[in-house]
Amino acid sequence: MMSQMTNPSAIAREFVQTGRCASCPIIDMHGHLGPIGEIYLPAAPVEKMRRALLRAEVRKIVCSPHQALFSHPDGGNRLMQETIDRYPDTFLGYWAVNPNYPEAVRRAGKDISQARGFVGFKCLPDYHAHPITGAGYAPALEVANERRMLVLVHTWGGSGFDSPQMLAEVAQRYPNATFLMGHSGYGDWEAAVRAAHDLPNVYLELTAVYVAHDFGNQPGGSGTPLPFLSCLHVNGIIEHMVERASSGKIVFGTDMPWYSPHYAAGAVLFARITEEDRRNILYRTAEKLLARSGGA
Repeated sequence: MMSQMTNPSAIAREFVQTGRCASCPIIDMHGHLGPIGEIYLPAAPVEKMRRALLRAEVRKIVCSPHQALFSHPDGGNRLMQETIDRYPDTFLGYWAVNPNYPEAVRRAGKDISQARGFVGFKCLPDYHAHPITGAGYAPALEVANERRMLVLVHTWGGSGFDSPQMLAEVAQRYPNATFLMGHSGYGDWEAAVRAAHDLPNVYLELTAVYVAHDFGNQPGGSGTPLPFLSCLHVNGIIEHMVERASSGKIVFGTDMPWYSPHYAAGAVLFARITEEDRRNILYRTAEKLLARSGGA
């Protein structure tokens, strides 16, 4: 099989041969922690998740627990702190904020200042049914802006809560915070890439982009949100993002324990981009952002 491999990337070749690449570590900027409902997630137990990360040479992952996102955030944020304290070399955290619990959002700045290993906030507007531009997230975003922290925001094309256009509006409102566009505004690629290109504090995050339709065959153009189908595949979107926004504005993510780090890494390794681009996406850009936010 290796004799038939035509990918010129030395990183990809090592990854195919060994399942990892010691010379190109990975930093995952979009992870979760723990179980969620009755959904079967084999890597949900933290020990299994950690083993899966190590097998793929994922050196660090920045997580927000499901418990913190889908119920009162306090318990989940405590779980994240316990995990960081137990595995500080592997795990960093986003402090989850949910506008449906306004008292927790109001004290998020004080809480995160007393925490260890948290690099910013996680917002999930579609699921919280509150727009990222709304007042409910504002106390946390003001803290992120004041302290130059990261904010990972779930974004989706066509959403009334977290479209790329709405994320761009918030990023301009809080220019000192750094916004990671979770899922890169899935489906509305043009608006997402434009925001990352035009705004210095907006970055594309690749979770779910790996399973996107062939970019060149989207009916109705790239501004048309796409249905999430089991037959989705990646073809050309990463290249388009690199060409239009640069690899320095893209970070790697998996949504672990939902998706495999090997599959996600393969989408980057086999994209038609340069070795420098691969390194930027897989770890260099993340290193710079984490250093800036105190999480290096």
